Amino acid sequence: MKRRINFKHNDEQLKKIFKPILAYDLAMLYPKLDDDERRRMLSLIGLDKMTDMFVELDSDDQLDVLTHLEDQKKKSLFRNMQSDDLKEFIEDIDESHRPEIYTFLSKVKAKTMDLLLAYEEDTAASIMSTDYITVHLDDTIKQATDKVIKESKEQDYIDTVFVLNDEDHIVGMVDIKDLIIARSNTHLSKIMFDDFQFVYADESIEKAIQTVVDYDRNAIPVLDADDHLVGIVTADDVFDEIIEATESDYQKMALISDHEPSSTAWERSKKRLPWLMVSVVLNLLIASFLSIFEATLAEVTALVLFQPLILGMAGNIGTQSLAVTILGIHKNELDSQNIPKDHVIKELFVGLLNSVLLGLAAFVFVTTFLSLFPTQGGQLPYQVGLVVLLAISSSMFISALMGVYVPILFHRFKQDPAAASGPIMTTINDVVALVIYFGIATLAFL
Repeated sequence: MKRRINFKHNDEQLKKIFKPILAYDLAMLYPKLDDDERRRMLSLIGLDKMTDMFVELDSDDQLDVLTHLEDQKKKSLFRNMQSDDLKEFIEDIDESHRPEIYTFLSKVKAKTMDLLLAYEEDTAASIMSTDYITVHLDDTIKQATDKVIKESKEQDYIDTVFVLNDEDHIVGMVDIKDLIIARSNTHLSKIMFDDFQFVYADESIEKAIQTVVDYDRNAIPVLDADDHLVGIVTADDVFDEIIEATESDYQKMALISDHEPSSTAWERSKKRLPWLMVSVVLNLLIASFLSIFEATLAEVTALVLFQPLILGMAGNIGTQSLAVTILGIHKNELDSQNIPKDHVIKELFVGLLNSVLLGLAAFVFVTTFLSLFPTQGGQLPYQVGLVVLLAISSSMFISALMGVYVPILFHRFKQDPAAASGPIMTTINDVVALVIYFGIATLAFL
């Protein structure tokens, strides 16, 4: 995009150029600009667009933006940000920067940030927003509408208005479209719905996400222990959390730390290298361990030809079982303390069925292959084929078994089940498959 923006234009021309560009695209452009270009762009794009762009940047670039803004603009930026976005920014930056940030916050906003940051990171309150509108149960439609118009701020969520009683307990919710079309002298109780779903502040993020998904609401209230409304979780919050959780799980599956687009090749290499070294060591241990089967390999050289087949098939079925189990855990379909027998039996039956069928297919393939292209040794093709059949069937079934039980055990001991996958799990599957393969061959031919 930088090639399409000529900063030699005057300010009026640049304003016209920036106007149709979306905030996300500006966030992608920002790291590619030099300091002068960044400063000039920030002075021309306006507060709302700058706020939206700021939210899309990573923490290092966000801090860089602040270096180009005057104090008054910093105050305006933080005032314009939604509370959950501001909380995420403060949470991501180094603690040494926080006191300076707080100097630009109003007393109310600073108190809100302290409240949000005090919640545990895995609770529903950690992703909630405090930017919402409440009205009183006894208000008329006109009174409620006037309050929304006069008191709502740019960052407030107004698609749904929350109705409170005299004790400040939430008693209902009103969609803004229903509020707009209702007669002005009607009371809120006539148009609000009181069968709403909610979560408590100390309940898990997963519970909040599942509630939004199950009941198809754009926002749900978050209550404290006294049933007072303290925030809301919106569909946008849920969407962002799902993306973040998915990225985190994917990184854990590959055993890499947080990925930053701006990091250099050397920085990325340093983050990935330790786990790759662990895998190298584990594979060297495998090679050392398999040296006990040296006599078998010398006697039956054809075994080497089908080693990738054994490893590949065992790894594939294990990954499938692992993925289904982890998905079930994340969707709260599987409880580590009360595991549904249906899931275990079904996955084990699938593993058994697939391992037997693929073992038979491998037997036919190996026998045919060795009949057409015989190798040295006195073994008949069907003998090697039987060894492959037994090895594939056994290793695939055991791999499927591990794919079901390992993430459940991780979950039971309060560990992230996504950590059960990746290079370490693959290496374990390889060890099991190779020991079975060469162990059966040793018993058969020596």
